Amino acid sequence: MRGRLVYFAAVSLMGLLTMKENALIYGTVFLLAIFWLHKRKKFPESLLVLLTGCFALFMAAGYFDEVDTVYNGSEKHFLILFDDEMNIDGDTLSAYSTSKPANEKILIKYRIKTIAEKELIQNHLTPGTACSVSGTLSSPSPATNPNAFDYKRFLERKKISWILEADQLSLETCQHKPQSMVTMLKGFRQQEVLKIDRIFFDETSALMAALLYGERDLFNPETERSYQKIGIVHLLAISGLHVALLAGMFYFISIWLGVTKEKTEMMMLIFLPVYAILTGLAPPVVRSVAMLLLLIGSKRFSVQLNPLDAISAAFMMMALWQPAIIYDVGFQLSYSVSFSLIFSAPVILKTFKSFAGQTAAASLIAQISSLPIIIWSFHEVSILSILANLFFVPFFSFGLLPLLLFSYIIFLFGSPPPVYLLFLETLIHYVNLFATWLSGLPLSTLVVGKLEPILVILHILLLPLFFLKWEEFVSRRSKPPMWIFTLPFLPLIMQMVLPYMNPYGKIVFLDVGQGDSIFIRLPYNQGNYLIDTGGVLLFAKEDWQLKRSLYDPGEKIVVPFLKSEGIRSLDKLILTHGDADHIGGSLAVFNEIGVKQLLIPRVPDRSELENRIMEIANKEGTEIHEAKIGTSWNAGEADFLILNPNQIPVERNDGSIVLLANFGGKKWLFTGDLGIEGERSLEQTIEKLDIDVLKVGHHGSKYSSSESFLEWTNPEFGIISVGKKNRYGHPGKEVLERLEEAGAAIYRTDEDGAIIYKFKSNSGTFTQQVP
Repeated sequence: MRGRLVYFAAVSLMGLLTMKENALIYGTVFLLAIFWLHKRKKFPESLLVLLTGCFALFMAAGYFDEVDTVYNGSEKHFLILFDDEMNIDGDTLSAYSTSKPANEKILIKYRIKTIAEKELIQNHLTPGTACSVSGTLSSPSPATNPNAFDYKRFLERKKISWILEADQLSLETCQHKPQSMVTMLKGFRQQEVLKIDRIFFDETSALMAALLYGERDLFNPETERSYQKIGIVHLLAISGLHVALLAGMFYFISIWLGVTKEKTEMMMLIFLPVYAILTGLAPPVVRSVAMLLLLIGSKRFSVQLNPLDAISAAFMMMALWQPAIIYDVGFQLSYSVSFSLIFSAPVILKTFKSFAGQTAAASLIAQISSLPIIIWSFHEVSILSILANLFFVPFFSFGLLPLLLFSYIIFLFGSPPPVYLLFLETLIHYVNLFATWLSGLPLSTLVVGKLEPILVILHILLLPLFFLKWEEFVSRRSKPPMWIFTLPFLPLIMQMVLPYMNPYGKIVFLDVGQGDSIFIRLPYNQGNYLIDTGGVLLFAKEDWQLKRSLYDPGEKIVVPFLKSEGIRSLDKLILTHGDADHIGGSLAVFNEIGVKQLLIPRVPDRSELENRIMEIANKEGTEIHEAKIGTSWNAGEADFLILNPNQIPVERNDGSIVLLANFGGKKWLFTGDLGIEGERSLEQTIEKLDIDVLKVGHHGSKYSSSESFLEWTNPEFGIISVGKKNRYGHPGKEVLERLEEAGAAIYRTDEDGAIIYKFKSNSGTFTQQVP
């Protein structure tokens, strides 16, 4: 059986996917695998029976891994046990909790009312506390945009069916319940992270909490994004390497202090599970801890277990305990990289004698083996990753980690001197600054887009072929030819070429809440345009209410969507007017996506946000064009003509760019926030239009889309970009009635999610993201 547990790990994954994804496909793959093992590997029948039993066991685990709820959504009052850590960001509390006596997991969200209440919650609301809570249950929302993060599915995989929007959290009713060891350790972790945040400077506390306790909520999002762009964001999480280093330090210090080898190993068997809980039970930590426990335990009980068997056993234990964990990106990355390094170590890594050579080779193997997961999840890849890892991995592992651990130990025995705290902050600031500088280099990342299914399969097939060919040349003591190293990247190159061969185009009205953002992609990549970028209107808040990062639809919705489409550069970014809900996301777009031309309306006075966007556009070398009536362009078979502004507007909304377009067999009119006065001006200036699709002005406000305007345009479809339960009451009942009377079919982003029109030549079809 030695070395054969990897086959059981593969079969266990097939069993879960058979129940959770596609029974026909993965069941067939399993049968083919059994046939191949019998014919080619000469596996005995007894082992094949065990593999079949393993497959059946994990099929059962996948079948019974369902979400059950005792609630119907009408309940208002709850007894909530906070049995996990809480996240307090500004004036918002969110926590995974358990309702009693139902024992059902619930995500609770609560808006903190005063700074005094916030301090009470931070100091007294710890894991193991039960409180009376009143509020409203809501079902998590599914993904409302193409290729977007599906929050509903994410929570379902955590066995959560409801979000409790709490309006009253009675702290005076809270009681500390008898706690399990796990809950106590979670409470200790939460309090220690809070202390670190209070004692150390911002950048030091963020990195210390991340490296010692696996808590990344303190990190500045921009700094974290810089680490991600250069492919070293894994250093901000506790990885298997960190666990191995800390375990090694613990082992050698114990031996140095005179503790026997046997007692040291017994202490490690106790210390490692405790450490996994203290660091948040992140999948890479649990994987590393489980492997170490298995290797130490097998050694003590004289059982032969090699690293491949250990990681295979760890995989099966984690997947059996929590089947949905196979969808966790951290779990996928941890195991894909670990398996690849273990397989490569005996042949490939041994050929490199120097530390730098081994580090570079290990980094290359890690990056290549994780490529399918990274591309599938983030739609981009870091080009600087291997070089960045050569510097940052040793520096973090052998420099910053020991230094921060030493600093934390000093902190446990008393407050460190101010000079020392300043030294730490300065050092970490310059490390972050260096990472930010690297991330700003041209082509630090390459946007690939979401791989087509056939290319995903090809990518998965090419990776083992690449490693086998590399090992083959190494075994023959010959230098591998360069063409071998192109194999893992062929699907990425093909994905980047596909848009130029694609006869289909699309237009997507993104759901950005109460705002507008519309993406147009023409066939054969003849043009990629974005009309507005979404945004939020900011309201004054006190300092204690401010979140670490403000919600930005441009960053959270528009940019990820563009990257999933493989958009590295926009031909035109059209900002219809200066309202924040239309242009607020532009800063994020400029930060992540190239923009060749910026179109803005010609107006006498611009807002501070508009001026800032123009400054960034100038800095990035973007051509800026002030659009007015008559501005036009053609691309392939598509025509575009700007109908407004035709004069200096009295009101900003009536100065919106109004764009008439003809493509995909339909005429489109995009109206920004045009109001009734602006509509009347168009009616007086331009002859009657006969369009097919109207982007309804001003989110369906009752002060737009007048009867005469609808008669003048005669649309077959009306599309309203509007936020769910928005404070303005959009869309107005009057507008909906006027559209219905005009015979226009209505689509709304608040109800339908993104609205997509996919076309080829002069015919196409509308679909909704939320059916």
